[in-house]
Amino acid sequence: MKKEINKNVKKETSNEMLARLVVNGFERIEKAMATMATKKELTSVKQEIDSRFDEMNSRLINLALEQSETNRRLTSIEKKQMGTILSLDETVHRNEFNKVVQRVEVLEKR
Repeated sequence: MKKEINKNVKKETSNEMLARLVVNGFERIEKAMATMATKKELTSVKQEIDSRFDEMNSRLINLALEQSETNRRLTSIEKKQMGTILSLDETVHRNEFNKVVQRVEVLEKR
């Protein structure tokens, strides 16, 4: 039986072996190239993401600086407003001043 099995098994010729090795080599090269293409795509995507994050970071920094400037200006306006309110509290209104002038005039005539 062993002899029959061995007879049925065809021996690979040198050309067939060479062809099989070449095909296997090309298959490995294709896999490697696919992996490289995938790596290049991933690298490209990563670079794009990094670029977008850098852009967003600079925008956020600009917004923070603008917010800081806005807060500074608002604080200045609030201080001026408080000063105006305090000075108005110390200021006599025109009609009250006129009433006092009239009363003084009446008192001076006596």
